[in-house]
Formats: sequence, C-alpha cells, structure tokens
Amino acid sequence: MKAAVGLAALWLAATMAFGGLVPAPAFVLCLTLLAKLWRDSGGKPFTRFPDAALGLTLLAVYLSTFRWHGGDDAPNSLLPFCLLRHGTLTLEPVLDPWFVGKLENFTVLHMGKHLSIYPIVPGLLALPVYIVTALSGVTITEPALHGLSKLSGALITALSAVALRRALKGRCSDDFALALCFIYGFGSWALSVSGQALWQHGPAALGVGLALWGFSRTGPRFDALAGFGLGLSVAARPDSVFFLAAGAAFVLFCDRKRFAGFALGAALPLGLLAAYWLAYTGRLRPPEADFQANIFRGFQPDAFFGLIASPTRGLLLFFPPAVFGLLGAWRSRDALTRLMAAACAGPWLLLCFYDTWVGGSTFGPRYFAVAALVLCWAMAGLEPWLAASPRGTRLWAWAAAAAMLTHAAGGYLLWPGSDQFAAEKATLWFWSLHPLANALTATGALRSLPLPVRLLIFATALAASLRAARLLEKSPR
Repeated sequence: MKAAVGLAALWLAATMAFGGLVPAPAFVLCLTLLAKLWRDSGGKPFTRFPDAALGLTLLAVYLSTFRWHGGDDAPNSLLPFCLLRHGTLTLEPVLDPWFVGKLENFTVLHMGKHLSIYPIVPGLLALPVYIVTALSGVTITEPALHGLSKLSGALITALSAVALRRALKGRCSDDFALALCFIYGFGSWALSVSGQALWQHGPAALGVGLALWGFSRTGPRFDALAGFGLGLSVAARPDSVFFLAAGAAFVLFCDRKRFAGFALGAALPLGLLAAYWLAYTGRLRPPEADFQANIFRGFQPDAFFGLIASPTRGLLLFFPPAVFGLLGAWRSRDALTRLMAAACAGPWLLLCFYDTWVGGSTFGPRYFAVAALVLCWAMAGLEPWLAASPRGTRLWAWAAAAAMLTHAAGGYLLWPGSDQFAAEKATLWFWSLHPLANALTATGALRSLPLPVRLLIFATALAASLRAARLLEKSPR
C-alpha cells in the first residue's frame, strides 16, 4: 500500500512539474490514502483517524467531478504565479494573455499597477498547491490552471469541514458530529461551489471553522485561534465581518478573559491585509472599495424574498437543513451559538442593497456558503431532541438528503441559468431553473441525453440520497 501511495504522489508531483492536469492524479492519491487508512484502521477509518478520513473523503468527492466551476477565481488562481515567479502581489506579470480584453472585470488600477478586484487571501492560501508548478518554470495552459484552482479550492474546503468536526467535538456525539460534517461537505456549497474552484467562500468558511474550533476549547492558543480564524475569514471575504462581530461580541460581553488572545489572533491576518492595502494602494482601504461602492443601491425587495424562497436563489430550496440550524440556535442557551446564527442574516440583509445580488455565474445563493457551516455547527444542540423524536429525525435526514442531491447536481453538472444579471433577475422565480428540475428538461444540463436516460440518472441519484437519509437517521444518540 505504501508503494501505491508513493507512486500516486510521484504521479501528482510530475504532473505539477510539467504543467499537466492535476485533478486526476490528486484524486487517485486520495483513493490510495483512503485505502491505506482503511487497512491501518481495521476497516474503521472514521473511528481511528476521523480527521484524515473526513478530509480525504470530501477531497476525493470534490475532485471526482473532474469539472471546474469557476470564473471569479481568475485573479486568485494566477496570483501564486505572480508571487512565486515574480515576487509581486500585482497582476502585472499575467495581464497578457490572461486578462486581455477583460481588465475591468478582474482588476483595478492603483499607483500604476493592476491589482485583483477580489481579496487575495485565497491565492495566498493556495501557494503550497502551486509551488511545484510555479518553480518549475513550465508554461501553464488554461486547463492546467483550472486544475490547480480546483485542487486548491477542494483542499481548502475539505479542511474547513475538518475544522468543523474539531469544533463539534464535545458539543455532540462523534457520530452526529460526523453526520453534520457530511451535511456541510456534501449538502451545501462546499460541494457545488467552494470545492470546485478557488472561490472566496472556501477560505472564508475555513476561517470561521477554525474560529469555532478555537471557541470550543480554553487557553490562550485557542483564544488566538478563534481570533485568527475570524480575521482570516474577513480577509478572505469581507461580508464575513458579521461573524467577526458576533465572535467579538461574545468575547466582550460573555467571556472577556479571551480578549487578549482573541485580539492578537485577529490582528495577524487583518494586519497583514492592511499592510497589503497600504503597500499597493497607498491607503488603508481595499483596492476594490471604489468599485464595490458603485454596486450598492437602495433596498431591493426581490433580493429580500428571492434569497430565501426563490427556486433559483432561495436558501431554503438549496439548503433546507438551514431550518434545523436555526432551530438548534433558538433552542440553545449558549450565547455564542445564538450570536453566530444571528450573524448568518448579515450577508442576506447586506445583499438586499447589492445591485448584483443574483451572483452572476453561480449555483443558487452561494453567498450563504459560510452560513451553511455555521448552521451545521448550530445543529449540534438538536441531537437529544432528534434522538427522542423519530419523526423529527426523519425530517432532518430528508432535508439533508435533499440538499445533498441538489448540490451534487451543482458539482457534477453544468449550472442552470444565465450569467447575465438582468436575465437572472428576470428568471428568479422560474421553477424549471432549479437544478433538480432543470436536469430533467430538454434544455437542461442533461439535454444531450434522451428522456428515459435522464430519468434513470435522476432515479439513481434519488436512491443514493435516500440511502444517505437512512444513514443519517442513525446518527443522533
């Protein structure tokens, strides 16, 4: 088995060095490592090596789509080459050919240099994945670049689930914690979006997961971890500031002895972010601040209702377990749980003033990707109630299975709908554009297949999701 792992690792390293497509060798490496864990654990990898088994399982599934679902990841997918090959955080070295004709979509100009229009933390976190390819000097092709972006996003997202499992330890049984991690990992945007390319959502979720892990323990290093995680989340995606505010409120009003460690931890990523702003723009403001300011408008009722209940952008249609996360927070007497759950409403309300709230090329309301992790964490307190309520357990498991089926469609199939904002708003309430319904239509993601084959694929996926529901029903203790 060691030889198989070694050969798979060598294949991946060689592919990286020669600028090849990395998802396939990375997927094979995951499978060989999982097989080794299975053998070393006597067939119980999730009992003996839970973190490794969880992370590798999720990573393998994310890679198994062999599909890149990106777009806005372009600047961050190229940033590691700028830093490792040219020693700069500007995008100047890669403007030609990567951004020819689309500078205004991905870059902003400051002090004569083109900077990413998005936060650069995802690209910095991806450096370990890129280092072999970047230092080899090989010319990178677009498919190879997408492969590196996909592997980076998948790895970061899988690690966010591992952080969630650590945060859940002690809040519920190990089996229920694992079930919640699988709901997050397979039934949310972790599978359909974050694990498919180097989006901001995976790093932001990783940061919040680390913070929840830090809050679940005591001691200066865990206080610092909580602050660091929330600072990292904000640095990766600014609308995570609501979670930082919730964590800071908890520290200030409920657990002040954590303050010093929390503040120091948060200061590291936020301080480095401020240093980047100052060095490359000459001011303590994000490079994209002026661009973003022009996108905000007055309150939009369509966003308020559409982001919750519409078939193309509704949280409840794409992540029905959210109801149980909110129920868990409501039943909880823990201030942190209530504060973090309340913070989930922050991005939603903010987007109601955001002109491009539909998200462009997207899968459902991907802006709730971090909230999905928080709501899974908040479900931990429901375990006693679920264990005593077979009907409640069944509803919870079915909701989770529906989410898994929906996001599997997002991970393995083309995303339905348009990438034009006006068209997305016009089709907001089109039920035929929900991914499950769309897969069955003559114009959907499976349109090249005859209807009987589409129905067979759907029935097989439905059977798999029902099997997942049966397994989930056994997890509450």
